[in-house]
Amino acid sequence: MPSLRTFRIEFDRAGATYSPGELVTGNVIVDLAREKTIRALKLSFKGEANVSWERRRTTKDSQGHSHTHVDHYRANEQYFNLVYYLLGDTADEVRMPAGFQKYPFSFSLPHNIPCSFEHADGYIRYTTKAVIDRPWRFNHECKIAFTVVTSYDLNAHSQQCLGLDDEVTESLCCFCFNMGSIRLRIRIPTTGFVPGQSIETMINLDNTSSVGVTKICFKLQRSLVFHAKIPYSTTKTDEATVKSEASMGPFNQHVDIVSRLQVPPISPSQLEYCNIIDQKYSLRITIHVSGMHCSITKTYPILIGTIPLRLTIPSATALQPTAPIMHYDYDPPPPMPMAPPESPEYLPPNVPYPPRTYGFSSQPSTSTNQWDIPPPSYEECMQRADSIKDDDESNYVHGANEPFAPRYPVFNFPASRKYGMSPLNVLYQF
Repeated sequence: MPSLRTFRIEFDRAGATYSPGELVTGNVIVDLAREKTIRALKLSFKGEANVSWERRRTTKDSQGHSHTHVDHYRANEQYFNLVYYLLGDTADEVRMPAGFQKYPFSFSLPHNIPCSFEHADGYIRYTTKAVIDRPWRFNHECKIAFTVVTSYDLNAHSQQCLGLDDEVTESLCCFCFNMGSIRLRIRIPTTGFVPGQSIETMINLDNTSSVGVTKICFKLQRSLVFHAKIPYSTTKTDEATVKSEASMGPFNQHVDIVSRLQVPPISPSQLEYCNIIDQKYSLRITIHVSGMHCSITKTYPILIGTIPLRLTIPSATALQPTAPIMHYDYDPPPPMPMAPPESPEYLPPNVPYPPRTYGFSSQPSTSTNQWDIPPPSYEECMQRADSIKDDDESNYVHGANEPFAPRYPVFNFPASRKYGMSPLNVLYQF
């Protein structure tokens, strides 16, 4: 019967979401059926960015035979990689006592590190791994990821968040016959948003042509550029729709259409302090018309941040948090092992332990506190990793094959009633 009944890492903060410079605290949980001889119980913290993708190419030899080659492109940035010893130091063997043990740890995150990010071709990831180093035996290992949200204050970039008022006129013709024109006025009060906020767009449609407008689509799009360094410097671009909705026709000749496209939990526009992944967002508006005529498309840059523009925030009472918030009232323990607790909290093997409340803030602090508004909730992004296993790790690292999705701040903004609402049919969202 295996002597190791439980081995896992627990963070003191629910959701395990932190800001750069914050103190990360928690416990390594070990439950042994009998005493064990080990060299050390060590804990590592790692923060890094990786990009990796493949490209296939076909060549022909002198005899005309085709050959397929696969080129592997990659790059890595490391922000920290630290190891702490919670028990022992590998110099001498020590005895790990039987029973339920909690080994507390604390670790201060560096300040200038980028926001967590996950994608099939690259990621910015922060992980913690605990290892029971055993002499002459395979080590026991467990691993878990946590989220770092780097602040991106839209107020510091307010000149990039100005509203827009754009006019578009499209003349339509068929076999050289003039069929009239479609005139559009597109207005967006601001171009800076945070997750939970709605991108409000008003379109004044003036259709003096004989061609009908069948549908108007609004898409929040993301553009990514990955920079590889090996085997040589090159880039890969990925375009994707984050969220989309549409207003369905037919429309009158003169009509106002309003879209309120809510921003889902996504990472901020600029992945600051990361040099191998670039990210931008845009709003794409497409006017679909009947017949064989081309659609009318306009694209506008959008800035996504973690702290909303002050001028776009309603009254303080209008914003309501979507998760309870606690306050710091307890100093975290030093990273030293504790004696096993003799309490009814101990559970038999293979029975999950109940969640604990340790008195820490349930989320990272935000500068919105100076405006006397509730902080945001932190919600999982739809873009997730299938596993957090590194290439040099075995398949026996507990937790490494589990999926992981970063958590981003989401504000609970009330719906705007500035304009009359045209019914919108949601086509799809990611």
